[in-house]
Amino acid sequence: MGDVVVGASGDNNGSVYSLPASLLELLQMSSPIDGEELASALNTLNKTSEEIRLSWKRYHTNLFIDGPMLYFLIFVYTLLISFGTVGNCLTVCAVVRKSSMRTPRNMFIINLAVSDLLLCVITMPLTLVQIVTAYWPFGNYDFLCKSISSLHAISIFVSTISITAIALDRYHVIVYPTKASVQRVGAVFALIGIWTLAAVLATPLIVYSKLQHIDVNYTDLDSVDYCIEAWPCTHGRAYYSLFSIIIQYILPISVVTVAYCQICKKLRYRMKPGCRSTVENPAGGRRGGSVRKDQARVRRTNMLLISIAIIFGISWMPLNVFNLVVDLFNPFVEDTYAERVAFAFCHMFGMSSANTNPMLYGFFNDNFRKEFRDIWQSLKSFYCCCCCWSGFRRGDGGDLSGRSIRESRVDREQTATVHYRKSTNSKASPPDGDVESTLITQVLDRQK
Repeated sequence: MGDVVVGASGDNNGSVYSLPASLLELLQMSSPIDGEELASALNTLNKTSEEIRLSWKRYHTNLFIDGPMLYFLIFVYTLLISFGTVGNCLTVCAVVRKSSMRTPRNMFIINLAVSDLLLCVITMPLTLVQIVTAYWPFGNYDFLCKSISSLHAISIFVSTISITAIALDRYHVIVYPTKASVQRVGAVFALIGIWTLAAVLATPLIVYSKLQHIDVNYTDLDSVDYCIEAWPCTHGRAYYSLFSIIIQYILPISVVTVAYCQICKKLRYRMKPGCRSTVENPAGGRRGGSVRKDQARVRRTNMLLISIAIIFGISWMPLNVFNLVVDLFNPFVEDTYAERVAFAFCHMFGMSSANTNPMLYGFFNDNFRKEFRDIWQSLKSFYCCCCCWSGFRRGDGGDLSGRSIRESRVDREQTATVHYRKSTNSKASPPDGDVESTLITQVLDRQK
């Protein structure tokens, strides 16, 4: 028994609804029906009409998610994009602006920052648009569909593989300090290998992503497009999701956890009494203050390494589990709205790694923190110069606080004098052989 087309009313401009024929027969029955059957039939009719009206509204406005949920997603994604962009830009600037920071080890960190920057400025905005829209909003361009899908995957793969490479590099330097560490040329080839491997892993998305074009020829809506994944086999997407979980999540988190556990074990061993790496004074006794300082540094380092592994696992677990479950079982069935909202939350968890990585690999590093302070001071100086120049152009001869340029110059001279006296009266630094530089300071703090 087929469907019966009935006229629509309201704001749908004479569009048509598809009404089940069995329901129409029930309403047209000559024999009397009881009140419960009639109420059930009318409720079904109202529900069907409301669903069709809502579906038409979504396609007419191209907004699948609207209302408070739309504003919430925009707000959270804006925070993630803003903080991630600022943090990763600072990390890149800290390495680029000073030659002493361009070490082979920092090249892995800047590679991680670049991949996270791509996630912030390209992947997150485009993914948000795809979540909230009813159909593909970027026109009938197949190459855009393939490019956006593959770029998303490449950025994620590069980010996770870079985190794994950083863990392996730290493991090699700290656990095996006598072996030669990676040099600049080796780091460059490693980065090329990371991007090449990420592109290879994302190749299936390039091949099987395609744009589906549907001609509607209706008022204010000529056609709609969908960016879909047309896999050659039934469970092709599920197989790729399982493969991605192994390569992008299980393998990296296993390597990171094992490497950082070995580093923590090595650092605890180096702080044991009698170990040659412990700090000693010229008389042969241990310097209590230096040892306590190194022990505190080891504890901070261990907490940092553990935090890196835990945050990595928490960030990427929801998205990977969601993709695998949906591809295998699809518990949402036809509830597309709930599926998109759930995906948005899982995706935000994964993209939060682009915000935490600059803190874990940059802000908690002494050299990077010093560079961040220098960048901040430079920005403040530039702002003060602009303010002074603006005051000079206005004719008051001073900055925005009302002080004259002459007074500001006197203040700077007095500050310079105080700094000079402080430096001349400061205690002499201890001899080079008095305190031995530990491997923790050389590798984890100085990153050289």
